[in-house]
Amino acid sequence: MKCRYVSMVAVLSLCLGAAAAQAQGYYYLPPDAGPEFRFGIGPSFFEDGRLTQFGGPVSSKVDYDTGLAFDAALGWNFNKYVAADFETGFIGAKINNVPGFTSDNSRLYNVPFLFNVTLSCPIPRTNLIPYVGAGVGVADVVFDTDNFNDGVTTVTGSENNVVFAGQIFAGLRFQLTGHLSVDLGYKYFATGDPTFSYPPSPNFDVGFRGARTHSVLAALRFDF
Repeated sequence: MKCRYVSMVAVLSLCLGAAAAQAQGYYYLPPDAGPEFRFGIGPSFFEDGRLTQFGGPVSSKVDYDTGLAFDAALGWNFNKYVAADFETGFIGAKINNVPGFTSDNSRLYNVPFLFNVTLSCPIPRTNLIPYVGAGVGVADVVFDTDNFNDGVTTVTGSENNVVFAGQIFAGLRFQLTGHLSVDLGYKYFATGDPTFSYPPSPNFDVGFRGARTHSVLAALRFDF
């Protein structure tokens, strides 16, 4: 009986040891894997847009001032070459001119919610890391105006519309320490066409062609 008890304890010990070894292997992280956080800011240059609706179909060019882009992302480095993150931020600009319309303090803001994949290619024996990436998701687009009118109908205030959004980006990162880097990057961001419903009736729609922006961002990145 004693021998059987000892045998059972030995078998149990072996099973627990194998399970522990398997668990250790499961939680093993490859070099350079782990969470990362980044944020960046810089100017954003909007391509000429188009006003597509103002209570009915229209087609007027929209000229934007230079805007501002800000982004922040939290993600995971699978290794030193591949990372994925979730990004949000702000890309907005003031409307400079729409022929045939009066535009007082009118702005378009984009608040993106994007899932990105980034591919990096560290240059051996340097602190330089070129990267490229792309992201897809949605953007909450806000049209905010003090006075936007065609001489007959005036709309004021803020309305929003959620539309599809995507981006591509590339840049060069410089590794300052093992956990901190800076980078300078370019981002092309685009959205679907937003439509905003204003009084005097729920069907008075103001529509724009989706944003097409080119941003240059300086960023800080923290690897944990």
